[in-house]
Amino acid sequence: MIYVYISRIALDKREQLTAQHLLGTASCASYFAQKINTPEMASVAALFHDMGKFSTAFVQYLRQNDISKRGSVIHSTQGAKRIFELWHSSDALISEMIGNVISGHHGVLMDGISSSGETSLTNRILNTNRELYYEEVKKAFYDADVLPYSLEQKLMTCRQELLSFIQICKREKLNCSFMVHLLTKFLFSCLVDADRYNAYCFEINKAFERTIYIPDWGILAKKLESYLNKFEIKKDIDHIRKNISEKCLKAARRPCGVYKLEVPTGGGKTFSSLRFALNHAHKHGMERIIYVIPYLSVLEQTAKNIREALGIESDDEIVLEHHSNLIPEEDEKKAKETQLLTNRWSAPIIITTLVQFLESLYSEKAGKLRKMHNMAKAVLIFDEVQSLPVKCVHLFNEAINFLSVFGGSTVLLCTATQPLLDKVVHPVKLSDVPELIQNCNDEFEKLKRTRIVPSIISGGYSQSMLCEFILKKVETSGNCLVILNTKSDAAKTFTSLKEYINQNSLSIELVHLSTRMCPAHRLEVINNMKKELGSKHIICVSTQLIEAGVDISFGCVIRALAGLDSIAQAAGRCNRNGENPDGSDVYIVNLAEENLSKLPDIKQGSEVTRNILNESFVNLLSSKAMERYYEEYFYRRKTEMDYFVEESASLYDLLASNKKGLGAYLSSGGETRPALVQAFQTAGEHFCVIQKNTTDVLVPYKYGAELIDKYHRASLKDKSRLLREMSRYSVALYSNEKKQLEYENALYSIDDVLVLDKKYYDDKEMGVVFSAELEFLNL
Repeated sequence: MIYVYISRIALDKREQLTAQHLLGTASCASYFAQKINTPEMASVAALFHDMGKFSTAFVQYLRQNDISKRGSVIHSTQGAKRIFELWHSSDALISEMIGNVISGHHGVLMDGISSSGETSLTNRILNTNRELYYEEVKKAFYDADVLPYSLEQKLMTCRQELLSFIQICKREKLNCSFMVHLLTKFLFSCLVDADRYNAYCFEINKAFERTIYIPDWGILAKKLESYLNKFEIKKDIDHIRKNISEKCLKAARRPCGVYKLEVPTGGGKTFSSLRFALNHAHKHGMERIIYVIPYLSVLEQTAKNIREALGIESDDEIVLEHHSNLIPEEDEKKAKETQLLTNRWSAPIIITTLVQFLESLYSEKAGKLRKMHNMAKAVLIFDEVQSLPVKCVHLFNEAINFLSVFGGSTVLLCTATQPLLDKVVHPVKLSDVPELIQNCNDEFEKLKRTRIVPSIISGGYSQSMLCEFILKKVETSGNCLVILNTKSDAAKTFTSLKEYINQNSLSIELVHLSTRMCPAHRLEVINNMKKELGSKHIICVSTQLIEAGVDISFGCVIRALAGLDSIAQAAGRCNRNGENPDGSDVYIVNLAEENLSKLPDIKQGSEVTRNILNESFVNLLSSKAMERYYEEYFYRRKTEMDYFVEESASLYDLLASNKKGLGAYLSSGGETRPALVQAFQTAGEHFCVIQKNTTDVLVPYKYGAELIDKYHRASLKDKSRLLREMSRYSVALYSNEKKQLEYENALYSIDDVLVLDKKYYDDKEMGVVFSAELEFLNL
């Protein structure tokens, strides 16, 4: 009697044969890995990944359907163990790469060597004490005849794939160890996605297809052309934006590579870059377009603009938004479909955050890394690339190099202020002629939209002096945007101005913007302000959040001293559309009591800008001035770019040669070092784009108050969706702010959600307030 080994049982009791699952997964994983010319390595990993399911113990476990025993029968170690037995003595690196991919496909990629010198991967594969039913598994696996041809032939092909990969690394002068780490992750991504998608198709009884839907990029490009043709050309700036867009269209014919699009703020980067991407994808047969945007506040608006330009409905599967504020669908079937697209990034156009992008490359987790293979054969557009955290510069550059050199992707780095990513220790490999368009800044300079006016004084401006300066400028300009570096300074300046305006009965509307306000509150304030600009005298006192892609134009801007890149972004909110043909002023001021001790990026940037102000630049926003700024800024911070996490250990090194781990291994008496030394799991656990040192608190702003009650009464199933919805009505508090509000009894919990008492939220102006401010605000 032949025993039937099955991989899973669907809800309708259908059973999937393990052999069929392995073959289907191998076909799919191999197809994905063709994009980087390693289909055989992916195929081998897939054919062996569930070898452990060829045991009677696993079949019995499935048939018992006992949730309490989930994971009790190991099935992901046996395949890795068999690969080690067959290949490790002759091809250690290949067997360890594939072994890690197999072992971790339900969890995480393990460390070759940890930072403390432990060899987690080989210990698990070679020294496991748990029952593997290994002899039964080996025999049943070979009896199932899942290997299409000899393992020796497969090994030879795998050798050739890895050798070719390493030769390209050497030719392109890339860090070979770091690239091998990314190759391992790519193979892991191919296996995890193929495995899970094959299982998903079986469970819903859908025919399994390995190919991915690619739209007709030419048709989408024509839709965009029709949309752009509706724009009226009235002002000089409209002509310049059109010229930029036309040059981007022409540049779409260039070969795949890494390019820069340096366009001043307000130059129409969104549609110009989309025009390039659609036509480039059409010419080169790209699979998808991925927009990477640093700010959530900009992402949703960008997605809306792209859908409108391409005539795509919000529920169409062509454009996928992937970010933390995404509210899950209420319809269960639609929710599952959206979740699948989000997990895989298989939609043609992805709009996501920098955080999601980097976590999909530098996490150790299967769920995060699953989508990595869909970044190959893609057009990746990075908006506002200057916002990349300094600690992530080298990791970002190497990821771009991998996707460009091996993945055949084209990368477009967009910003008004290009950082010198190609001039650091581990540089990004730009194309031979990287600029999509030449001399764009010169055209904008002819318009004289803004003049940068340094207004630095000895000792800095006191609160009274700053308010006097602001009121004087608004008299001549009609309205004024004031951008300060801290929430505290913004709040103090706002309250001082409000007191003066009330005492003197001035007809000036005063607006406050900061992250003390929840996103929904901020958005409403910005939209209302846009409607009233031009018809009222307005002073807006804001933190730098307004620099993050907010399309708004003031007659005058006052900016607290900061990095030159931030000053350029602030200038983009001044005379944005050339409303004043004579040009408008952007004043740089310094504050007497400003405290930047907890804001090192702004502090360092301010110091460099102060140095540049003392030099003889006619235009502080010129390409030469910006290059000078980044030369000093990056030089000051060059030791931070490897992302240091502990003494003498950086994430960059942990994922490359791993000197610290290797040293610890040898010091502890280790003799035969692993071939794959990278500390995948340790680095992944340490990696975080933005350090989460705040606590989210739900505030009672409009619908937020209703959400508080809904969440309390919701079923467990609905709570997940409501939590996402709550993010629009939440404020992130630093520990000192949280402690102060707790002292004032302003916080309470509903289930597991922290909620702010309504008395402590000013829904008109300030957002979160403290006791000391309540009396002044009459709350």
